[in-house]
Amino acid sequence: MKELETIAFRELDKYKNDKSCIIIDLRSKELYQKGHVDGAWNIPYEYLVEEAWNMLPREKLLLLYCERGGAAMMAGRELTEKGFSVKAAVGGFEH
Repeated sequence: MKELETIAFRELDKYKNDKSCIIIDLRSKELYQKGHVDGAWNIPYEYLVEEAWNMLPREKLLLLYCERGGAAMMAGRELTEKGFSVKAAVGGFEH
């Protein structure tokens, strides 16, 4: 089984313009609206792991982040098990 890769939150910047990647903000809509990584999709953790995962393109690298990194790690493990290429950001977007 493929192991989940991690990156430092600050490394997400280098992926912002990479069309082979999707940056996903797992925080709530309210937190996303207060600030987020440029170009990030907002798919809250609960929705992603329960419903939205099957709508994501499997050919893209998924870069996940949350407030501190815990939800990104959990979602990343689940998506990796489902066959996606994933990197979870350690640290997170805190205000």
